[in-house]
Amino acid sequence: MVHYICKGGCGGSSEEMTVCEIDGCANQWEMMEECNCADGKHGVSEVAEVLVVKDSNGTVLKDGDDVVLIKDLPLRGSSTVYKRGTKVTNIKLMDNPDEVDCRLGGSAIVLRTEFLKKV
Repeated sequence: MVHYICKGGCGGSSEEMTVCEIDGCANQWEMMEECNCADGKHGVSEVAEVLVVKDSNGTVLKDGDDVVLIKDLPLRGSSTVYKRGTKVTNIKLMDNPDEVDCRLGGSAIVLRTEFLKKV
């Protein structure tokens, strides 16, 4: 049975080719991927792989944590520079353990965990 699933971690699925519309999903407004599984598990094994995300000091981060920048970070493609000590609230973990998704200065951006410290 062919159906479509979201790879953003929200668990969204559809019988038609469409975009993920679930609020807070890492892949919101991106096309869902085709899945041809018969068991409904979408290729996920019984033992789920646990993703561990750590900040620059080795402290484990989780969704919704607050972090602080430990270095001045220029935003690529603009003249904006986020200063050291800037607090970032409510981070969201991604598939890559070296990156987190967040909102900073009214923009949705991805930050490398090597530049973050948990508050």
